[in-house]
Amino acid sequence: MRYYSGLICMAVGLLSCDKPEVSSVVSTCYPSVNATRSQRITDAAVTVRASGGLATGYLLMASNDVAWSACNLPDEFKRDSLAIYVSGYSLTWPALESMNINLLPFEVTGARLR
Repeated sequence: MRYYSGLICMAVGLLSCDKPEVSSVVSTCYPSVNATRSQRITDAAVTVRASGGLATGYLLMASNDVAWSACNLPDEFKRDSLAIYVSGYSLTWPALESMNINLLPFEVTGARLR
């Protein structure tokens, strides 16, 4: 009996460690590539930038000058040079490493003014 109790405790311990920290929910931001959430980011200080040229829209500039996409950014925060905090998920998909993209895929789930 003691032997089985030890095995059950070990099995429960191993199975509980298997849960990922971030749910790999499929994001609707990039439906053609089946993007999934990979890392949770909370209250990152960014600056909104309006992009022009061939692809108009908005991007988020992090403090280390890395540009993030602004998928699901609420309309009230779509102003050039606006300093905000954002929360959300970095996104990934199987072919991402071989793609030539300038923005880190990011799904905004919350934003507030700095």
